Formats: sequence, structure tokens, C-alpha cells
Amino acid sequence: MSLITVVGMLGGLVIFLSAQRARKAVIRAVVDEAAGRIDAREAARIRFEHKRRSFRSGQMICVFLALLMIAIVGRAWVSGSWGGMTIYYVVLVGVLLSISAVTLWRIREELERSRAPGDT
Repeated sequence: MSLITVVGMLGGLVIFLSAQRARKAVIRAVVDEAAGRIDAREAARIRFEHKRRSFRSGQMICVFLALLMIAIVGRAWVSGSWGGMTIYYVVLVGVLLSISAVTLWRIREELERSRAPGDT
């Protein structure tokens, strides 16, 4: 197993676990709002902060994938090996990077639409 595969898998695991943790926090806020433990303004603030954290995470994901792409292409260039696995990695990481960039763009638009109360 190559170092690029290991780094990709570990990066994916970290991203998945942090996304699960953030999702549980938002669900908890929605449940607390429905139960009356927090008011609507506090729930809106929590949802806005979740969107903001998602945007920051999306930026980090895109940077991670771009660096992984550079490492893949750099390794192939240095070694002169542009075999099947290199092409596979380039296509895979390229697709993931494209999907991440589109998702980041959507999160940014949603974040701009739902500015926190008092922000201009």
C-alpha cells in the first residue's frame, strides 16, 4: 500500500469523523429548540456557526485534496511512472476535488444568505 493511499484514507477518516461530530451538534441544537431548552435566536446562531465551520472544513478539504493531487503528479513526474494507478489516483482525486469545490461554493452561498444577526 502506497503512502498516498494511506494518507488519503487517514484524511478521509478524519474528515468523516469531524463531519459526524458537527452533524450531531446541530441535531442536538434542533432537538433542544423543539423542546424549548433554547430559543430560536440561539438555535439560529448555532446553525450559522455550523455553516461557518462547514465552510472552513470545506476549505481544508479542498487544500488537502489539492496537495494530494500535487503529491501524486509530483511522484509520477519524478519517478517517470505514469502507469494505471497514477491515472486512477489522478482521476479519483480530481473528481473528489471537483465535488468538494462545488460543495464549498454552495456552502459559501448559503453562508452569505444566512448572515448571523447583527452582521453586515
